[in-house]
Amino acid sequence: MTAITPLNVEMAGMQLVGSAHLPEQAEQAVLMLHGFTGNRVEYTYFFFTLARVLAERGIAVFRFDFLGCGESDGAFAEVSVANQAAQTQHLLAYLAKNYPLYQRHLLGFSMGGLVALQTALADSALIRSLCLLAPAANLAQIVESVAASNPQVGAAGGVDFLGLEISAQFRQELAQLAPFSGLASLEVPALVVHGQADAAVPVEMGEQVAACLPCCQFEAWADADHTFARQADRQRLGQRIADFVLA
Repeated sequence: MTAITPLNVEMAGMQLVGSAHLPEQAEQAVLMLHGFTGNRVEYTYFFFTLARVLAERGIAVFRFDFLGCGESDGAFAEVSVANQAAQTQHLLAYLAKNYPLYQRHLLGFSMGGLVALQTALADSALIRSLCLLAPAANLAQIVESVAASNPQVGAAGGVDFLGLEISAQFRQELAQLAPFSGLASLEVPALVVHGQADAAVPVEMGEQVAACLPCCQFEAWADADHTFARQADRQRLGQRIADFVLA
């Protein structure tokens, strides 16, 4: 039996809203980081499905909406990789304090993969392992493509994308971000899984990230897309992540 518990974590006077899956006698815990424009449930309940599979294997799961996303405080126009990495460090510290018996693992999907890498680079001692699903090393190109085909809003030059404002500051951050820089220094065990049919983030992006990490396993899955949007792929992915975490 797994209890799903609502969580609210304060950071600088703002609330990060989350959900915890807490199986009995769990020793390992995974903190999930969602992607760009996503939330703690993710596209067609992707994260919820993975969390349920992991919990069935006796692994605790924590899912949070980043600030400006989902139900958390803040505005989407304030989203940045650096800010989300700072939030992730804060959440890992919260887990260490409030769930000290768990070994902590970090999972990042798409933009969440970039955030997970930046978090690990800041302090790899915070986590036992790193799992990256379709890490969006090409996020700068994706955002610039979006900006080119959507109208600007506000005096600061933001872009209106599906009702969300992509800020000029975020675009500038991505333009200056070197997604592969420093990865060779990360000795933490890592797993990168990428779909070969990913139309948003080419599988070569995941392969390049994995090649930079010294302790990494890389898997390219035939026919899987960006969100692993088939039931068989998601079940297989949940089991693969569980095997990696429990190894």
